[in-house]
Amino acid sequence: MQVHEDLKALAQDEESWVRGQRELARTIAEWRALPRVAPVLTALERFGRGVELEACGPLAALFEGNRDTAGALVSELVRRGVAAIGSFPLGQLPFRHAHRETMNTVLLAHAGTATLALAVYDGEALARDPPPRTAEFAPKQTWSRVLAGSGRGDRVLRDSSGTLHVEPVALEPGDALYRNGAREAFRLQNVDGSLVVLRLQRLASLHRPVRAFALEDGAFQGQAASTAEYNRLETAMAVLAGLGRKDAVPVLSRIVDGTGSAALRWEALRAILAIDTRAGLVLLGTVAAGEDRELAGPARDLHRRLIAQWPELERVAQWRG
Repeated sequence: MQVHEDLKALAQDEESWVRGQRELARTIAEWRALPRVAPVLTALERFGRGVELEACGPLAALFEGNRDTAGALVSELVRRGVAAIGSFPLGQLPFRHAHRETMNTVLLAHAGTATLALAVYDGEALARDPPPRTAEFAPKQTWSRVLAGSGRGDRVLRDSSGTLHVEPVALEPGDALYRNGAREAFRLQNVDGSLVVLRLQRLASLHRPVRAFALEDGAFQGQAASTAEYNRLETAMAVLAGLGRKDAVPVLSRIVDGTGSAALRWEALRAILAIDTRAGLVLLGTVAAGEDRELAGPARDLHRRLIAQWPELERVAQWRG
């Protein structure tokens, strides 16, 4: 594909690029200072510190008040942003963003454990996605306001007995939804074209994991850390396990015995089992016999399954050579 000559010239002119980035940053700063935006961001600061949404009026109004309030806030951003990008086509608006095949997300603001983001779902990409087999329950609260487009999804509720209940949900412009992620999961089934959603989220706990359950029978499928930092640590532990780094066992053992998230500590225990079977089994037995409210039960279940499948492991755990 041939690049337009004007864009080639811009790409070779670093001074123009820097000037453009400054202009884009100024555009967003002006948007944040608008009378309808600044109070929302101030309220988000309070919300991120744990204040209830009802006490953060300007922020709450985006999801509980008039449907036009949220639309006006985003429309003003889009109008100013598009005009600025038109003047500086190689520039990038100063927002963190993420891309997945089915969804693009722009982080408008964050404070503490709270984020305010704009999510755009692609109906064609979503249609190509295989149907989900699990539902994930995360320790976070989510408020959503549909700004444009329509779609259909399922709300998945998990009761005290562990049974999953699926309720269909239709999404139309202006709809507002609230979800307590510890008890409710949501899966988007299909979208007519594109779906634009303003989304507010607050993490309820840094230590509680994201847990996945099979939609077919509600069986537990696994868990993961609820933050990006913990996910990076989990990845590092997986690499250490893959490399068989026995020198990492003492460090991993301290993570298991520490005060981090249950998901992180569990992954550290699994990594030890993969690196050093005997050390892992000894620690697994200790955790299973202990009083750790989060890990003792899963450790007992895993210990029982391992010994049932490979009885010789019981002798390995007792070996002191």
